[in-house]
Amino acid sequence: MKRNIVNQSLLVAAVAIFSGLGLVAPALANQNEADQPKKKPKADSDEAVIQTLLSAGPESVTKHATVLSRAGKVLQQGSGEWVCRFAGLAGDTPTCLDSQSRAYFKARFQGKTPQVDRIGLTYMLHGMTTDTGMQMPPHVMVIVPDPTDLKQFPTAPQSGAPWVMKANTPYAHLIIPVGGLSMGAIPQPSGQ
Repeated sequence: MKRNIVNQSLLVAAVAIFSGLGLVAPALANQNEADQPKKKPKADSDEAVIQTLLSAGPESVTKHATVLSRAGKVLQQGSGEWVCRFAGLAGDTPTCLDSQSRAYFKARFQGKTPQVDRIGLTYMLHGMTTDTGMQMPPHVMVIVPDPTDLKQFPTAPQSGAPWVMKANTPYAHLIIPVGGLSMGAIPQPSGQ
C-alpha cells in the first residue's frame, strides 16, 4: 500500500512537471535563429541525421546523448544514459530514450513483460503516427514499473491531457502531450 502511494505521488509529480512544460518548452521553441545552424548539412549526411535526432528532446537530455543511425551505428558517442534514434513502424520518428524506456521497448518488441526499476522517459517532440494510423502530437512517454499505477488516468486521447496508451496490458504507459498542439498537429522534423 505504501509503495503504491509513493509511486502514485511520483507519477503525479512527473505529470505536473511535464504538463508545465518546464523541461520541454525550450526544445519546442527551437525556432530562434541563434539556435539554427549557419549552414544546413546535406539531408542524408550523418550530421543532418544527428541534428534531426537531437531535436527529439530538450537540450538537457540531448547534450550528452548517444546518437544512433537507423542501422544502429553510433553517429555520436554520448556520456549519459540517453540514446536518440529513429523509432516507429516506418523507422522515421526521432526519439530520445533513457535506459528504462529502452528496456521497456526491448521487452515489448520481444513480446515479453517489461521489467523496469524506476520511471522511464521517452521524448518524441516531433510527434508520431501509431501502427493504427493515429497522428500523435509532440509528447513525452512515461514508463512506470507497475502499469496498474496508471489507472487514475483516462485511456483515450484528450486534447492536451495525459492519457494511458496500451491500457490494461503490461505495456501500458502514460502519454503527456506537450507544446499545446492537439492530436493530429504534428510538426515535421527538418532534414527529412
